[in-house]
Amino acid sequence: MRRSISGAVLIASACLFPAAAVAATGSYMCAFTDVYECETVTGCKRASLDATNIPEFIVIDLDKKQLTGASMADTNRTEDIEGMTATDKLIHLHGTQDEETWNATITLETGTLAGGITSGQSSFAVFGNCTPK
Repeated sequence: MRRSISGAVLIASACLFPAAAVAATGSYMCAFTDVYECETVTGCKRASLDATNIPEFIVIDLDKKQLTGASMADTNRTEDIEGMTATDKLIHLHGTQDEETWNATITLETGTLAGGITSGQSSFAVFGNCTPK
């Protein structure tokens, strides 16, 4: 199945969070670096952003609890962040879109992002980096 969340993680990115950033406030620009499609029988294989319908970038607005896809080719979609928790080291996000669920964890010290999108018979593992906007 090749459906995905355009905001996912969620979940992505090429920059760093400052180590001192603690509060789950503000906005972050994220870029995906790796995507893997996983299926029960065949396991996981690397996939392209185009093939999985995942935007190149996402903007995460923690104040509005929304994430917006920032793709060069598509119209930008905004999705609600349904759950969010933060510690002094991590921000955890999760939500749903149609029949899909997604989650993401952003490491504040490095800006790395790891997340997942689950949809019926397959799932996507996504990785990237984020920076404050």
